[in-house]
Amino acid sequence: KSFDCRRKQAKFSYVLDVALPHSLQPKLRLAPGSIERLEKEQNAAEDETERSFSGSATPEVSSSSSGAGRRRSVVIVGAGPAGLFAALSLSETRDVSVTLLERGRGVEERGRDIGALQARRVLNRESNFCFGEGGAGTWSDGKLTTRIGKNSTEVRHVLQTLVRFGAPENILVSGKPHLGTDRLVRLLRNMRAELQRRGVRVMFNARASKLLTRESSAALLNNSKQCYGVELDGGERLLADYVVLATGHSAADAYEMVLRAGATLSAKDSAMGFRIEHPQAVINELQYGAAFASMVQPEQSPKRQQALERKQSVALPVADYRVAAHAAHVEQDGHNSYSCYSFCMCPGGQIVPTSVNERELCVNGMSFSTRRSPWANSGLVVTVGEAEYSSFVATGSEDPSDLAFGALEFQRSIERAAADMGGSCLVAPAQRVVDFLNKRTTPDHLLPRCSYRPGIRSAPLHELYPRSMQSAFESALYRFDRSMSGYIHPDALLVAPETRTSSPVSIARDPTTLMATGVDALFPAGEGAGHAGGIVSAAVDGSRVANAIIEATQLSPISS
Repeated sequence: KSFDCRRKQAKFSYVLDVALPHSLQPKLRLAPGSIERLEKEQNAAEDETERSFSGSATPEVSSSSSGAGRRRSVVIVGAGPAGLFAALSLSETRDVSVTLLERGRGVEERGRDIGALQARRVLNRESNFCFGEGGAGTWSDGKLTTRIGKNSTEVRHVLQTLVRFGAPENILVSGKPHLGTDRLVRLLRNMRAELQRRGVRVMFNARASKLLTRESSAALLNNSKQCYGVELDGGERLLADYVVLATGHSAADAYEMVLRAGATLSAKDSAMGFRIEHPQAVINELQYGAAFASMVQPEQSPKRQQALERKQSVALPVADYRVAAHAAHVEQDGHNSYSCYSFCMCPGGQIVPTSVNERELCVNGMSFSTRRSPWANSGLVVTVGEAEYSSFVATGSEDPSDLAFGALEFQRSIERAAADMGGSCLVAPAQRVVDFLNKRTTPDHLLPRCSYRPGIRSAPLHELYPRSMQSAFESALYRFDRSMSGYIHPDALLVAPETRTSSPVSIARDPTTLMATGVDALFPAGEGAGHAGGIVSAAVDGSRVANAIIEATQLSPISS
């Protein structure tokens, strides 16, 4: 289900799966994009998934058919979506004992740390908007959209699991499923309780500082090393048959740990830019028109929504948007091509600080389930890659890991420059869009109100990024204003920087076994490993890694 107001003709759109008797199927007239036949295999798989989760609140635990003759141990580093779903999948078999490590704190304590950050600018480097139970997605918009196939079996499994732990059932049918931070906190508490009931050891304030490796006797992938556990900050060692590394996109220190262990790192394209914020009323009118904008109401509870439907009263959702443009910039020494697009658009939301230390400033957007804030914000980002990273790599280097660390250093350089522009204490630099385009600093008295609670300071954001990126932003903003007339609004505000849309580093792994290239028994997973982007795809990747471990246990057990 989704709401469509293109050409100012408002309507709700639905996509339905329909099961027909075999006698009627030959009479069905197919129309690509309108009426299409589902693959039989997909139907069968989704039916099986539905059966698996339609019974009791807890799936029955089954025993693995492993012939290894002993219980295997797995340490999972990181309690974000990838780590949590890996733990859920592994805990369904009696043949595996699981320890789940999280460098940050549980959601209850983490919530208090974030409150101190928002109200008093007190940053806990290990418990913040990025680190802690649930990962960076917990205090975000809670978007469950994904590009890996929203009706695929794996995605449906993730959504059904979230519903089982407390998410509203409408995420199963919404075209733009969204949880909100408040729901995610309750859901994570339920998920943790279930993991502990199954025997999973959950450890908070447990930062892994070293991957334990030795010469590989099994040589599962002809690697010279084998991971057999982790060492924590305090020196405690946790030994394991397998290690899942699911540290998230902001744990830059984990890449040093991975490289020392012998795994292979490489740079990958990412995207950086700003958060752009408008009054939500402006976006409502740009998207719906004045007549329909007056019918907008924040998200309703299921009971309230049913009452409105009985009265045949229509409440339109707060408007969002998605924009994209391609921009080219020609330098004397070459040609740079950029894609500029909106990212993680948060209607009825707020901008929040996602720094993990005070010297490197970055921001993101979040919203609660009702989306009642008077502001709408979105990432406004352009793609970045080798052209930007290479200036932070030693001349002549051919080591892929050097470019990977060059990518991280480019990211840090922008965050440090933004911190300097903001002054101190996580104050963010800001500039009106109209001034950004005219390359002039916004006078303090003309800065519009902003949702960013630590505070903003007027700054020349047109000087923050390289000239080629600045040119791409300017070109894209004019294009967006042509498609959404009024997007360049007097109260439209840029807040900097949005630098962590995804990890700029990838940890290489075997496409079949999912083990790290160079290190047996180490399984990189999720967004921090460069194999996912967003809550749902990270959760799917965590489940895939768990299944790979179960497969490895059955077919290629590691000798003691």
